[in-house]
Amino acid sequence: MIQPHDPDLAVHFWRLRSLIAQQGVEQWLAEKASAPSLEGLVYLCKFGYFTGLLTKAQIAAALKSPRTELKALVKGWYDDHRARGCGTC
Repeated sequence: MIQPHDPDLAVHFWRLRSLIAQQGVEQWLAEKASAPSLEGLVYLCKFGYFTGLLTKAQIAAALKSPRTELKALVKGWYDDHRARGCGTC
């Protein structure tokens, strides 16, 4: 996974945030998506995935995650969604 000090982190963060804003759903984002951070980037990926704006391939590229790591991450998102319901991303 992308590291917190990776210079690409901010680039990917703002690119994903812009993509979400272009779709008119930026107002649904939580506060943690207001400035570049690893937590914020993962949140944007989760939000984009569950709203149908991002594919797994796009998430893998943004997070620099290998397939096995991405599979576990997305499974965790689904498990969280099942446990807490809609609106947790």
